Amino acid sequence: MDIPKYDYYWQYVDYWSGVDPDFPSLREGDRTVTAREFKELADKLAGAFLELGVEKGDRVVTIIPTGIDFVLSMVAGEKIGAITVPMDVKFRTADLERFLSHAKPKLILSITGVKDFDVVAGLKELGKEFESIPKVLVGSKEFGRSFEELFKLGAGREDEVKKRAGTLKPEEGSMIIFTGGTTGVPKAALLSHINMIEMSYIEDLFFKEHLGSYGLGGRVKSLAALPPSHIGGTVELIGMPIVGGHELILLSDWHPYRVLEVTQDEKIAWIGGVPTMYAILLSLPDLDKFDLSHVKAAILSGEKVSLELAQGITTRLTEVLINGYGSTEAGAEITFTLPGEDLQRIADGYVGLPLPGVKIRIVDESGKELPVGETGEIQIGGPLVIPEYFNMPEENEAGFTKDGWCLTGDLGYLDDDGGLFIKGRIKQIIRVGSYTVLPTEVEEVALEYENVGLTAAIGYPDDIYGEVVWLYVAPVWGTEVDTDGLLDFLKERLAKFKVPKKIVIKDDIPLTRIGKADRTGLKKAVLADT
Repeated sequence: MDIPKYDYYWQYVDYWSGVDPDFPSLREGDRTVTAREFKELADKLAGAFLELGVEKGDRVVTIIPTGIDFVLSMVAGEKIGAITVPMDVKFRTADLERFLSHAKPKLILSITGVKDFDVVAGLKELGKEFESIPKVLVGSKEFGRSFEELFKLGAGREDEVKKRAGTLKPEEGSMIIFTGGTTGVPKAALLSHINMIEMSYIEDLFFKEHLGSYGLGGRVKSLAALPPSHIGGTVELIGMPIVGGHELILLSDWHPYRVLEVTQDEKIAWIGGVPTMYAILLSLPDLDKFDLSHVKAAILSGEKVSLELAQGITTRLTEVLINGYGSTEAGAEITFTLPGEDLQRIADGYVGLPLPGVKIRIVDESGKELPVGETGEIQIGGPLVIPEYFNMPEENEAGFTKDGWCLTGDLGYLDDDGGLFIKGRIKQIIRVGSYTVLPTEVEEVALEYENVGLTAAIGYPDDIYGEVVWLYVAPVWGTEVDTDGLLDFLKERLAKFKVPKKIVIKDDIPLTRIGKADRTGLKKAVLADT
């Protein structure tokens, strides 16, 4: 069926509520929210946000895993013009302090903790700066209100919510996703309503046009298991099903066996994720015990795909492999390959043709556009490109041209047909699976440890995760560093994916001409020796 083109996710929630009110829109474990309930609960939650003083443009931080509560929070915030700031539940105190200090939220919605970290305790450690921020704890009344109380608090305020929704503009901010930065500070990418809706709408159309013959042309079951702090976890895996009216099944985290079980039991017809996830699935010794005959397509994005991985996916998981390229700033997906593409071509770096409305150009170091076949920096234009980084003028100047092109920092070239090939990265971001890690995030915490004088974090190739963090440490002159103690120190303060897989003690670390750690030179030397 043809779907109307709207400007906001909440309009699609309202639309599907009217079209098919009893449809199971959201499912998480034994909990199901119908299309009608989706609208009603989101409206009540939006009303509660108003009661708590959330104004248009205010930030609402969520420290909630992928699930119904997060989806309701995102849509409720959007409907009153709030900006949702999803944070990963794997973040630790140092991460929370860095991100919350920049976002300056009006409201925090959080779980109480995960198995190896007490989120409540971490929030309390942040100091007086954050004490006055209202907090809602999912499943707890230790401080703040529960979600159930919020639904009651916001009931009866539908008219006020509707009035606020009428003041929105599509170009205004809807979400902040933190990603890697050129200055060593995580960048707060501000996604507008246009960015999010266009991406979700385009991807739903791609399914209908190119995957319809494989059974993906109608309303299907979709699985979301990526973290909400990842653009793919929100705009693609959550946003696209909201727009298309699909049945959205939510998992709080990505675990290979749980993903396979749900995919098998629910007969989900497509899988989405980064190549690392597929590598993990293919490495399972008992993968073949799962019945995946109904899986018709695998959507990949985020890293280069090896020939071995591509062949494994198409022989053991699904009929069709769709490879894409995207970024937080330029669009969750900018390109897609088509069904039946040559796997060797994909392994050579081919990521497909630009999606509707997307513009791609390749430029040299001076910004001059290069001809077909020549490698340079990939720049992206069009409606998927974010308007700015939130309160980061220096990053805005470094990340975008004055006429709105996004400087991706990735290297590639275009072929005669306009298809894009990826060659590498200019920036020093470390990509661990679906996560981005800034070297400085690890280095600055390590410098707090006893006798650590100089640090340099690099990404080291890994067969499963693409890259893992290696940390090089030069002790203060005449002292020694306890590597086991340093590792424990880092585990307490950093998300697990940021913790170094290896710590190397060196007498000195190479420096650039301006006295900074020469990570590029260090990485070249390390790779040459291993």
